[in-house]
Amino acid sequence: MLATEYEAPGWHGTATTCSGTFHNNDIETMSMKALKKYQTITVVFLLLIGIINYLDRSALSIANTSIQKGMHISPAQMGILLSAFSLAYAFAQLPLGMVIDRLGSKVALGASLLIWSVAQAATGLANGFASFMGLRVVLGLGEAPMFPSAAKSLSEWFDARERGTPTGIVWSSTCLGPCLAPPLLTLFMVHFGWRGMFVITGAMGLLIALCWFAFYKSHAQYLAMQPKAEARMVEAPPPVVPVRGGFFAGWLDLFRHRSTWGAMLGFMGVIYMLWLHLTWLPGYFEREHGLSLYKTAWVVSLAYVFGALGTLLAGRICDWLVKRGMGVLASRKCTVIAGLLMAALVTLPLTVITDLTSCVVLLCLALFSINLASATAWMIVNTIVDSSRVASFGSIQNFGGYIAGSVAPIVTGFSIQYSGSFSSAFLISAVVATLSALAYFVLLRSSIETPVPALAVEG
Repeated sequence: MLATEYEAPGWHGTATTCSGTFHNNDIETMSMKALKKYQTITVVFLLLIGIINYLDRSALSIANTSIQKGMHISPAQMGILLSAFSLAYAFAQLPLGMVIDRLGSKVALGASLLIWSVAQAATGLANGFASFMGLRVVLGLGEAPMFPSAAKSLSEWFDARERGTPTGIVWSSTCLGPCLAPPLLTLFMVHFGWRGMFVITGAMGLLIALCWFAFYKSHAQYLAMQPKAEARMVEAPPPVVPVRGGFFAGWLDLFRHRSTWGAMLGFMGVIYMLWLHLTWLPGYFEREHGLSLYKTAWVVSLAYVFGALGTLLAGRICDWLVKRGMGVLASRKCTVIAGLLMAALVTLPLTVITDLTSCVVLLCLALFSINLASATAWMIVNTIVDSSRVASFGSIQNFGGYIAGSVAPIVTGFSIQYSGSFSSAFLISAVVATLSALAYFVLLRSSIETPVPALAVEG
């Protein structure tokens, strides 16, 4: 019988099952089924964890007014609380990337989920501004490993040419969470108060964390648990050899490459626009169009449905372009640039148009486009470096993005205060998105090779 070679997800080659040579069709079929099973488990878990992630970070915005009244917190103090999360989240990215690459996605993401869920639940017990702010910082630190860990997990389980669709599915959580947050968290608040809402969402995260540790398997664990008869026919993947200077040297080396700066600067425009919508979209409809809170919630949810469609379509587009013969990195680069430019293009008319229906359509298209770019940016992460440095590269990208994300609400607030409308805020976001597309075009050139391994010391 002719031997057929299959390559494990995350290693070079053309197929998508375990690395090695099979000599038995039954073993081959069994291996494929097992692989698909764990790939599905991976995507479902990451999707659910991503939704919980965005529910938890949205909770303070939903309970904003109730918390101010109940704890006698001023608007200025509330602004500090809202910023505490994003700043902690941003600055935690850089060191945590190295930690994730060292620990692996299972341990890193599981520990992350436990930490932020405990912080979320404890927020329901906070009795003062200082304790509330401390818990928001812990929440930001805890959530920081989420998406770099998810990118690393997908890089381990899926071949580079087939990561587009699963990445799009997982990153749809960044829209599904904000879409579900208004009705679901409001329901919790109505029945259990804002404190109960925090406790319940924290408990949901703890439950998912226990399931993650119990049922998720890393790719290394998957190989180790194969039957002996099959394991003898399957070659283990080559071990990751530390580069000279260890993990820190490998992380530091990333800053020497133009592509790293292209991804970081490009992602700034993505997160700037995403956080503009996340923090100010309800206020825009209330202030500019006089919508009630109830109507605003439905319009915002509709916009995020279009955002979710953007993330899902991103994977399909990239996979389709690869099948049509385009290079893997080139397919990602074209799609992320197109998403940013489309977002800028549909945002510009919002500076002059006042008709409600037209504005809703344009904002739905803007969220569709910018989330198309967001999901594709994370596909770049698990394409441009090997799986041993995916989390490090992703955390650098995320650092740049959330520095811009922290600035977006402040710039928007000042522009509204001095101009009296959202027109200047939308114009600024369109300019930022265009400049970020330019950064991707100019700087994102090629994949980043792993540095030469340290030479063995002769004794």
